[in-house]
Amino acid sequence: MSSAIEKLGLSFQKAVWSKRADSWDHADNPGLGKVVSAVLDHASPDSTTVVLDLGCGSGQLSLPLSREAKSVLAVDISPKMIQLLQNKVTSSGIENLSTRVASIQELDYQPESFDLVVSNYALHHLSDDQKKWAVGRAYQWLKPGGRIVFGDMMFGRGSSKQDREIIASKVSLMLRKGPGGWWRIAKNSVRYLVRVQEKPISREAWERLFQEAGFAQVGSESIVAEAAIVFGVKPLR
Repeated sequence: MSSAIEKLGLSFQKAVWSKRADSWDHADNPGLGKVVSAVLDHASPDSTTVVLDLGCGSGQLSLPLSREAKSVLAVDISPKMIQLLQNKVTSSGIENLSTRVASIQELDYQPESFDLVVSNYALHHLSDDQKKWAVGRAYQWLKPGGRIVFGDMMFGRGSSKQDREIIASKVSLMLRKGPGGWWRIAKNSVRYLVRVQEKPISREAWERLFQEAGFAQVGSESIVAEAAIVFGVKPLR
């Protein structure tokens, strides 16, 4: 998982998200809020749950999870994001939330270390092979009976009716914004076609990754626009 190209990509992502940290932390995005709520509803931790949050950002999942779970380990590639989260942890007096600056690809934990693995709007930045690797590792890190819940943009490259509807709705929205929106269409089209920076896959593709890794009770739900959640359970022995 550590080729020269991948290392360059990691450096780029670290720079991008450190630059976006403040605006992301203060963004008022009702759609994103609905995805966060859906992930939390399916995660449903209790006082015995040990949680790993992949690509935690400034704590949209980690902070509410810490109020219910035994402990939360929040990981993000951006030092600035982690600093924002750590500031909130310190000011709130939270004692069961720890943080780590690292890319998802750098993580290596003992098998059966966690009861719950979550992520929100982080994994579409990974390549398809990296997504598969991350799901497989999450399976190893989870205890039997442990749960996995990912929220993200989930659509493919236009091969299905659902993909085409999502893409059309995004283009229509940007067109109504005038020249600024037109520029975003051009920029995002290049990213989408060559799969640079954003590399979403469909709900069905995510479900297959979960099933191939060994998860049971796999399912997904569309939440808003292009966003969805996918979830599963590691079978008991």
